[in-house]
Amino acid sequence: MTWGPRRSVIVTLGLVGIGCAIGATLYGRDGDRLGALLLWLGALVFVAVTAYGSLLNPRLFANEVGVEVRTMKGVRSAEWRHVEARVTTTRRLGRDTRTLELELADADDVMADPELVVLGQFELGAEPDDVLADLNRLRSS
Repeated sequence: MTWGPRRSVIVTLGLVGIGCAIGATLYGRDGDRLGALLLWLGALVFVAVTAYGSLLNPRLFANEVGVEVRTMKGVRSAEWRHVEARVTTTRRLGRDTRTLELELADADDVMADPELVVLGQFELGAEPDDVLADLNRLRSS
């Protein structure tokens, strides 16, 4: 099973980035340099998030053997006996946010601290509780 950002969200973010770039070009022609700069910054942010979502898709892959997580540093894999998964709730900006936390221990170095990977609903493309239930089913099979 795989989880990653929804393609529709990635495409929408890319289109908004293109729209910001077009708007920046038009504002720049009319002489509103500050408005054009702000739109270019918005375009840059949207394109960066689009690239992040596209290049790291799928973020999480799991099967009966273990899990693989795709991060900016590369792909990290671990067998189930070296994986601890849980859903945590934190309060941010007045809202409760649920995230899936995966602790991936290194099979070769038992003395090393496990690597913590935190994935939210955007990265998973699904509710973290549902993903945890699927992971637990795979782990027990």
